[in-house]
Amino acid sequence: MGRYKYFLSILLGILLATGFSSQVVTDSLPEVLKLTHSSNRQLVLTRANLASQTDSINIATSDLGLNISTVLSGTRDWNFKTNSEADILSGSLVGSYTLSDGNRSKNKVTLEEHIFTKGIHQLHELEQKVLLETIKAYLNVLRDQRLVELTNGNVSVLRRQFEEVKDRFSLGEVTRTDVAQAEAALASAKANLTAKQGALAIAGEIFLTQVGFSPENLEPVKLSFKLPKTIEDATKRALKHHPKLLSVKVQEMIGQLGIDIAKGAKKPIISLRSTLTNGYNQSSGNFNSASIKIEGSIPLFNSGRIDNTVNQAESNLKAYIANSQLAKRNILEEISIAWSNLAVAEATISARKQQIEASKIAYDGVVVEEKLGTRTTLNVINAEQDLLSARTQLASAERDHQFAMFSLLAASGDLNLKHLGIKRSKANKIISKPPKSNLNIIESFLQGLGFAVPEGLVADK
Repeated sequence: MGRYKYFLSILLGILLATGFSSQVVTDSLPEVLKLTHSSNRQLVLTRANLASQTDSINIATSDLGLNISTVLSGTRDWNFKTNSEADILSGSLVGSYTLSDGNRSKNKVTLEEHIFTKGIHQLHELEQKVLLETIKAYLNVLRDQRLVELTNGNVSVLRRQFEEVKDRFSLGEVTRTDVAQAEAALASAKANLTAKQGALAIAGEIFLTQVGFSPENLEPVKLSFKLPKTIEDATKRALKHHPKLLSVKVQEMIGQLGIDIAKGAKKPIISLRSTLTNGYNQSSGNFNSASIKIEGSIPLFNSGRIDNTVNQAESNLKAYIANSQLAKRNILEEISIAWSNLAVAEATISARKQQIEASKIAYDGVVVEEKLGTRTTLNVINAEQDLLSARTQLASAERDHQFAMFSLLAASGDLNLKHLGIKRSKANKIISKPPKSNLNIIESFLQGLGFAVPEGLVADK
């Protein structure tokens, strides 16, 4: 029993020394954003789809290479006239290579590469949206926590005033009307507190859905990033590297490639084909043969199919160009709105602080005057509500100001972990450029047979 108490005392000392009993775990905005960036289901799915696009590039690239296959055959022939039979066994090695197809195969490879690049930009755009929604949920929880704190303090003040008014009524200093007014104000404050607590619970559920855990102890937001100094700077940055604009520009390139591929169908296809055969004929014995030939084809008539395909591709390109112009206009609108919201929030914060200062002076004066008999209980209650209103409006304005800053970053295309100074998880790093195949024909052939190609054999280009 003594030994048990000894070990228990040691364990308790360790816990106290490490601060286990008093330490409160908090979550900062950078930690929440990093977690969301790595675990958000939309982002995880988009990254998986993007990774599969690299296989599409490799598939298109394989059409440019050499195709080698083997053909095995066995035949038995019966000659009813001579009443004889013969067995023929053969094996052939067949190789084919496309010499020219109007650049359709090369354009298809480039098309898949552009689709991959577009996917990268769309992923970055989705990351911005997810991060902004997470920031919004984070700021809403902080705001609602502050509103609950202020409203709870207001309930405490009104409860104390109600008790004081009842005591003064028992002494005959105030009337029953004053007691009723104080009681009504307290009941209203309790109802307001319940509403604020409900809003906080809703904000917490939205945060849980967005991030994956409940917001227990969120740290205040510390802003360490730089904003564009002028709206012109924000516009220049957006037009240069906003993911949405980059995506639609690549879409225009895809549209142009669609036209080139459609027009390539009018050009001839020239291919080289060779065959090496070794076999056995029961009547003539072993035989060997080799052949090489060049084949070519050119479309002469297809009922207008190729021309209609070209016209469709040209119409698609016009639609892509119009979509690019619309995307540019929307981004400029977003920048203008974000910049205006930021200016309004800054002015509102300054005005609310002045309002709080004046409301505090007015409240203190009304309390003194009420005790001197020149003010009523209702005047005190109204002054308290004015002060509470100013404080709650300041909390909302501060939230709006912080969100406007992040919204301006998103509108200019800079809302990403790198710009926010947050290190990206290594597990979520993806290829930012389409893969390039550096294997020559021999290495491609060996790889196609299932042999591993040593790194030293990869041709440098």
